[in-house]
Amino acid sequence: MPNEIVNARSDAPESDGTLGGRIQTAREARGLSIPQLAHRAGVLTNTLRNWELDRSEPRVHKLQLVAGVLRVPMMWLLGSLDANFDDTAHVMTEETSDLSNKLNRIIDFHNRSATLLFEVQSEIRRLQSDMDDSSANS
Repeated sequence: MPNEIVNARSDAPESDGTLGGRIQTAREARGLSIPQLAHRAGVLTNTLRNWELDRSEPRVHKLQLVAGVLRVPMMWLLGSLDANFDDTAHVMTEETSDLSNKLNRIIDFHNRSATLLFEVQSEIRRLQSDMDDSSANS
């Protein structure tokens, strides 16, 4: 399977010898999109895209993070190891997708709750103001 992973990029050079090419190969082998990996690595999508296109390179701490997310040795990303990383530790995209959907639902509930709390607070202030005005006019 490792050779299949290395050759997974149709536009990759035969050796896939660049850092960007290896990041892209490992990302695709894990079934992640550029935005998904960028989010998990805590970088902008354009930053990750530039890394994959070899327009720029990540700093060491970001490279370690990317390697961890992709579950490949950092030295493999740097081209210092053969493509024989453990491919059994794969990202379970269905499970992470389900968790992501649940998180998005929680965020939506939170946003709706915040809106409702604001509306209730505004209504209480209006009623209190009306009551204060009534008392002052009596």
